[in-house]
Amino acid sequence: MAHATPSLKQTQMTIEPNERPKYSKDQLQTYFKRISLPQKYLDSPVHDDATLAPTKDHGLPLLQALVRYHVCNVPFENLEIHYSAHKTISLNMDDLYVKFAERGLKYGRGGRCMEHNGFFGTVLQSLGYEVRNCAGRVSRMMSPDAETREKQGNTYDGFNHMLNLVRIEGQWWVVDVGNGPMGPNIPYPLQDGYECESIAPRRIRLQWRSIPEHAAAKDEDAQKLWCYDACFQPDGSSSGSKLVQEGEWVPVYCFTETEFLPQDYEMMSYFTSNNPKSFFTSMVLCIKMEMDEAEEKIVGDITLGGDKVRRTVGPNVGGKKEVLRAVKTEKERVEALREFLGVELTQEESENIRPQTRLQS
Repeated sequence: MAHATPSLKQTQMTIEPNERPKYSKDQLQTYFKRISLPQKYLDSPVHDDATLAPTKDHGLPLLQALVRYHVCNVPFENLEIHYSAHKTISLNMDDLYVKFAERGLKYGRGGRCMEHNGFFGTVLQSLGYEVRNCAGRVSRMMSPDAETREKQGNTYDGFNHMLNLVRIEGQWWVVDVGNGPMGPNIPYPLQDGYECESIAPRRIRLQWRSIPEHAAAKDEDAQKLWCYDACFQPDGSSSGSKLVQEGEWVPVYCFTETEFLPQDYEMMSYFTSNNPKSFFTSMVLCIKMEMDEAEEKIVGDITLGGDKVRRTVGPNVGGKKEVLRAVKTEKERVEALREFLGVELTQEESENIRPQTRLQS
């Protein structure tokens, strides 16, 4: 396995590099099957020569494909918080491998950002990529609560998000497979002012700037962070959403290049999976991204949230939405998870729904 479950009570990074979590070739093959990775990417020379991972010719195309097929096959979901007897989240890489890859083939399960990006970062390290785990603060403009967006949209949550930086030929690239439709869903360079299209017509950008919340007397003296923003309707059209104004850039999250450790994520995950202020504890959520027919671009998503399953073509905000099914009972929700998102809950899981989020029987 990737590593033994630590006997110490305190979580820590293993100091010896050769003892850090990695997956075997057989484990990676199981994961590739889980994400339906096409043969042309299974034939990448990176699999036989790890020194090719940090190259633009071989490593970057494989990285781009892994991101795309991961987010379209492994759902962004918080079901463990709602449908389990224990209601706890493990960030142990052995546990995540079993959940995402082995049991994932049968039950179709995924997780939240720290599960996704922790697991995915370990996959990349196992292939020979250089990976650094970093953390971010999600903008309150991303809150599901309209009042929060309206009154606190220029502020950020505490550190509550995980992402990875991957070095390709001396250049760091941002790799985030754990933010559902609000995430970039493509690798992009860590470069001030970088801008590109992602989930058309949405554009994303990265800026090195200060955020409105800071203790400095002058803005120019404030600490700067990497700020990831989205323009959901760059063509000037509007859907009526407060998040969608003509050509307006909306903050999604900010992050630092500082390496965060497993013990940092343990605290972050505990808060976001237990505190009632975290929307993860009050809303059942399951999302898969969708590709075009050529399987070269991500074009939308299928989301179960609240009492509906929706398909969105285009960006999550401002895209064309279609309600696939309304769910009014627990039975209907469990069936919808299976039918539309490929997630199969066990009888034990379905019987242990969190009382606060239980629908009618």
